[in-house]
Amino acid sequence: MKPVSRIGAGGDSPPASTERSLVELRSISKTFGATRALDGVSFNIGKDETLGFVGANGAGKSTLIKILSGIYRQSSGEVLIGGETKTISSPTDARSMGIATVHQNIDDAVVFGMTVAENLLLDEIATSTSEVFMNQRLILKRARSVQEKLQLELPLTAPVEALSASGRQEVAIARALVGNAKLLILDEPTSTLSAREAEKLFEAVQDLRRRGITVLYVSHRMSEIKMLCDRTVVLRNGRIVSEQVAPLDTRKIASAILGELVLSTKHKSRMGDKPVFVGKGLRARSESAPAELEFRRGEVVGLTGLVGAGKTELLEQICGRRPLEAGDMRLHEKDYAPRDAAAAIAQGVVMVPEERSLQAIFPGESLWQHCTVGMMAFFSRLGFMIQRKETAYARDVIRDFRVVCSAAEVPIEDLSGGNQQKLLVGRWLKNDWSLVVLDEPFRGIDIGARAIISRALREYSKHAAVVVCSSDPEEVVEVADRVLIMVEGRVRHGGRADELTSEELSEIMSQTAYHEAHDGREVTLQ
Repeated sequence: MKPVSRIGAGGDSPPASTERSLVELRSISKTFGATRALDGVSFNIGKDETLGFVGANGAGKSTLIKILSGIYRQSSGEVLIGGETKTISSPTDARSMGIATVHQNIDDAVVFGMTVAENLLLDEIATSTSEVFMNQRLILKRARSVQEKLQLELPLTAPVEALSASGRQEVAIARALVGNAKLLILDEPTSTLSAREAEKLFEAVQDLRRRGITVLYVSHRMSEIKMLCDRTVVLRNGRIVSEQVAPLDTRKIASAILGELVLSTKHKSRMGDKPVFVGKGLRARSESAPAELEFRRGEVVGLTGLVGAGKTELLEQICGRRPLEAGDMRLHEKDYAPRDAAAAIAQGVVMVPEERSLQAIFPGESLWQHCTVGMMAFFSRLGFMIQRKETAYARDVIRDFRVVCSAAEVPIEDLSGGNQQKLLVGRWLKNDWSLVVLDEPFRGIDIGARAIISRALREYSKHAAVVVCSSDPEEVVEVADRVLIMVEGRVRHGGRADELTSEELSEIMSQTAYHEAHDGREVTLQ
């Protein structure tokens, strides 16, 4: 539901009046060695507004957010809060000034080894004067109060690492709201949420606005920006290039983000030819209904469904990342039963996992090392790695997928989340594989990068089978030839992608009893 705008006609606009500013940024610059991440950024965040903050990966959004959050100090410029110049030296300073942040990497905001309740009250627990310090009974009592207030459906006594990515995201957002925040910064908040969970978040953002809490909303999803935001600020190459007030023109915003209009990604669905992978009697979980799957060369299959529907569990079995629940698999008409991910890779089946930070990133390692891990045989001779060949390969990936970085030798932590994702997707598409499976490959990626990857996957599928798993129907329709829908661990045939709209997919995904409305017979997905 679109909040009522108080601002007037849409279009480009000057900055908001400083009289209504909660936070004002004046000529903020930030350099990292020879890299200038921010270059004289000035804009205002008004009281009681939801401001959309958008830009391509590497534009400098995360750097600016970290300055407001007290993680980085600006190289020059001023931050004014309530009209007074402030020095934000640490996250504690930011919180004391009423600035709460939920970062894009949700695991930065939760502490493994602690319960959900403890994570919700982490700031209080860390304060030695707090009455809940080291008192589990009071922690649980306070957490239940928070749970009721925020309408959370989370197991308070469970360890936070036992939750799904979407569950940890909920904890991170709830923890930010526990304090008396005046400005809540949400960095890609729906990237791991289901459609139902995202709706709850949207309602919460609108409620915050009614309560007088300002929200800085960072997202690559233009539909969210248009629905929620009173105003947008566009950052490109470290500079503000556009501001717009509601009603928002998303095509104009996209043009400002990229410096050019986004090319259409519409396509006619292909049916594929020779089957590469065939699975019979497969189950996402032990209690799930069996399904028959067929992935063909010459097509991109889009697998979609709500978070928790079983998509990841099914794909990880196919890619050797978890034991097979049931059934049989064949690859190129030969029996296929990989004992682990390495065995699957050796047979030509590769996967980009859902959770980048936990499953695909090695802290401290360089970009070229991330590009070649799992493919050592391509870059070695007589048991010795050929670094020259590895770095050349990485530079090709960086160039083709427009990864914003200073060099292939830098550690992966130097990249923004979206550029990390482009690197991890692109690294697989520079070699020949039989089956490429990508679980949420567009998470945290801007619209331009999404178009680049979509085109690359469609081109790659001419000689391989490609499966793209996404809980975002718009992403599925954009890239896929054929769509499969999972509902509560059950796989259903969605049909040709060019005959379905994202709205139709959303409706089917949200119907948890979808299969009961049909004749109950098993569906062969081919």
